[in-house]
Amino acid sequence: MEKSEWTQSMRVRTAVVMTLAGILPIIICHIIVFTSSGQTLDDLFHWIPLYIPLLIVLLLIYWWLADFILRPVTQLLSATTKLMTMDIRQRLEVGAHEPIETRELRKSFNKLLNNLEESLNIQCQFVADASHELRTPLTSIQGYTKLLLRRGSNIDANLLGEALQTISDESGRLIRLVSDLLQLARADAGQAIISQLEVVDLRDVLMSVEDTVMVIAPEQIEVKFIVPQTSMYVNADADRLKQVFLNLTNNAIKATQAGGKVTVTLRATSGQAIIRVIDTGIGIAPADQQRIFDRFYRVERSRTRSRLYGGGTGLGLAIALTIIKAHGGTIELESELNKGSTFTVKLPITDAPGKAQVAGHGAPPSPGSGSPSSTGNHPTIS
Repeated sequence: MEKSEWTQSMRVRTAVVMTLAGILPIIICHIIVFTSSGQTLDDLFHWIPLYIPLLIVLLLIYWWLADFILRPVTQLLSATTKLMTMDIRQRLEVGAHEPIETRELRKSFNKLLNNLEESLNIQCQFVADASHELRTPLTSIQGYTKLLLRRGSNIDANLLGEALQTISDESGRLIRLVSDLLQLARADAGQAIISQLEVVDLRDVLMSVEDTVMVIAPEQIEVKFIVPQTSMYVNADADRLKQVFLNLTNNAIKATQAGGKVTVTLRATSGQAIIRVIDTGIGIAPADQQRIFDRFYRVERSRTRSRLYGGGTGLGLAIALTIIKAHGGTIELESELNKGSTFTVKLPITDAPGKAQVAGHGAPPSPGSGSPSSTGNHPTIS
């Protein structure tokens, strides 16, 4: 050990401090005795050579005591050093008879290892799932491309159309997957995934979603949007909110059988906008509800992908949760098998644009005040 390391050693510092703490009271007592007995300090100096062996003895004693006191720390240091070569699934042993401080420190290390292992497992699972999701469309594209190359100009027109349609669908799926992964990667890196926030009327957002959904929704499923007549403003990125509600509504439609119903409602309560997406579909099992917002997780019953909706990647709900959290809101799920599911999104309401300027000339009615009526052909909220 180098000299500088000796001066930084806890054992050296502890031994020196304890030695000084032991010798100083002795010196002070001798000074008090000599001065009270009428002797001069010159007489005390004659005793100084006797302090040297006492100092050495005290230093040796406290050196041993320092080793005894710091032994749990050195053992912990040795154990943590081995972590570099240990399997991350192993943990530090927590002795019942060791000092409380080092025992708690070992527990803290084990908690840290638990978090590291969980993060590593999530990362490994994420890479495996992403690889699988990327491989499936790429394999399909490669297969049909080889088919086109092999058949050349002799390929049947129907088969050619099917091959080109499949290549187009799978390419679109790859683009969506890469875009979704990029959004999540930005969120994980702490980057903003929403553009500049502005005051948005939630009714406009949901009506835009309705226009899109009504085009692709099958006729066998009733889709209804219920919004209040009065405006309801939130500070948000309208495009991202539309992405969330499109995803939730699309999922609800895919989970609903023919003859079922999907309802999207908007109302206000306690300064919050409450948006519910309700379906009468297959529902989600309690075990799946715990993981429904995990990345790449898909409920077993909904693994069959619909070409009508482009298929899913298992990232939609994870992205939806990330977007809603970025807006300061929450998203919750209530579901029962064979009875349907309800996704509830809550967002903080903000003041209407220019409300402060028109406060003295009659401010617009607050969201949710009175009985909200329908807009256009939309039914009234009960």
